[in-house]
Amino acid sequence: MLNQLNSVIDYIEERLTDDISLKTISEYAGVPDYYFRKIFFYLSGMPLSEYIKNRRLSEASMDLLHGGTVTDVALKYGYQSMDGFTRAFKKWSGFLPSDVIKKGISKSFPKISF
Repeated sequence: MLNQLNSVIDYIEERLTDDISLKTISEYAGVPDYYFRKIFFYLSGMPLSEYIKNRRLSEASMDLLHGGTVTDVALKYGYQSMDGFTRAFKKWSGFLPSDVIKKGISKSFPKISF
């Protein structure tokens, strides 16, 4: 089961910029959605949707640090507006996306492994 979970994590990592649903992920895992979410939460201590959001914002932070614009990065990670991305990023990291660009500060959330 742990190998299967690691395979799912790899699947998610490859699609962080895509619109992936929890249903699609559980289908990939080959188990019912409810069951997969429960196991993931039990082993990781967080909901699957929160893990995906944290990983997307972490990768967005790295993209900003490496020269991406706020607009391009927001769109790349599925945000419909810069305002929505800025609010989510600030709530997650404690600072604005523009601070990453201007001051070179960044926050990360590592890929988990079971």
